[in-house]
Amino acid sequence: PIAKCLQGTHEQLIATIIGWIDGDMDHLICWLNGPAGSGKSAVSQTVAELCDASGRLAASFFFLQGAGDRSRIAGLIPTLAYQLSISIPTTKPFIQLVLHTDPLIVRQALRHQFKKLVIKPILTVTDTNTTMTPMIIFVDALDECDNRELMAEFIEIIADAYRENCRLPLRVFFTSRVEEHLRKKLEAPAACSVIYLLALQDFDAANDIRKFFRHRFATIYEENHRLMRDVPWPWPSHTDLAALVRKASGSFIFAFTLINFVDDGADLPHQKLPIALAAHAGLDPLYTEVLSTAPRGEVLKRVIGTILLLKSDLSITSLGHLLQLNTAHLLQTLLGVQSILMIPGNDDEPVRLFHTSLRDFLMSKPRSGGFFIDPPARHLDILLDCLNSW
Repeated sequence: PIAKCLQGTHEQLIATIIGWIDGDMDHLICWLNGPAGSGKSAVSQTVAELCDASGRLAASFFFLQGAGDRSRIAGLIPTLAYQLSISIPTTKPFIQLVLHTDPLIVRQALRHQFKKLVIKPILTVTDTNTTMTPMIIFVDALDECDNRELMAEFIEIIADAYRENCRLPLRVFFTSRVEEHLRKKLEAPAACSVIYLLALQDFDAANDIRKFFRHRFATIYEENHRLMRDVPWPWPSHTDLAALVRKASGSFIFAFTLINFVDDGADLPHQKLPIALAAHAGLDPLYTEVLSTAPRGEVLKRVIGTILLLKSDLSITSLGHLLQLNTAHLLQTLLGVQSILMIPGNDDEPVRLFHTSLRDFLMSKPRSGGFFIDPPARHLDILLDCLNSW
């Protein structure tokens, strides 16, 4: 599940997006962009839930790099069409008719799919219901789609659809990092007439980060009250909290990872906080600190390298079988880095990254140094592991 915004955070940004949904009749597409870990997906999830509560959510798709079908564009339009048939039931017979008469449409060109499965059913319904309230489609993390060319094509298809059909009662909300293949399409002169651009860094996140820290540190303090009975409140102090907010520099994934590091159970929270305070600003030093203090270094590197490079997430049981590691030993290794990996509650659920910035860090030798994971070498190791476990 995608995390949503903590109540009371990102209020100005969310109000701006709601204003676009309710009133901007010229720009029917909104692109929220921002750096890795700045909270784009949380904002998208929060606004999508608000639209769902008011009956205006048409469909949503949240891309996630390395998560099987969620990283591939092949399922995007069929998923949107399916959800559209539920949110706007009058479109269902028209979508079903297309699938019945052309069952291979999901393998055809994206433009053809979008026209037949989304545009035409919506326009057909609109012809008989001229008062339809505009509905919203959310497509999150465009940059995490594994096919850049097809994603660029999809953006072009959406922009063309709105230029050609100004009465289309659908709006589209995109989020992504600013990557060149996306920027070229979303900021193209032809697209600018229908796209509303929002940059997350234009909204001051310092107060939101401060609220997040206060909320999470208060929870840690309450849950560890016996262990922290001699630690004065407020904890952290106002000075330390201000230092943490400065270190975060608007990055929610930095704040999230730092909290997980302090609360990972490896030591008392109030003894781990000074280590976090001493780290340089930015995610790289924090990732380095977590990996440096984790046990079973070489085994951990092998495990993380496998998790990063596999096309689909594996469970702890499946990872242990592939790597020929005892499940208990593998779990012990993973628990040492639970501040940067999502460790499931049981052995048959997948292990996932908290954020794709960890992949970026570990696959850049200048950034990760001794923790660098060389993709070609690790791919060869995975091949050998597959052959050995077969």
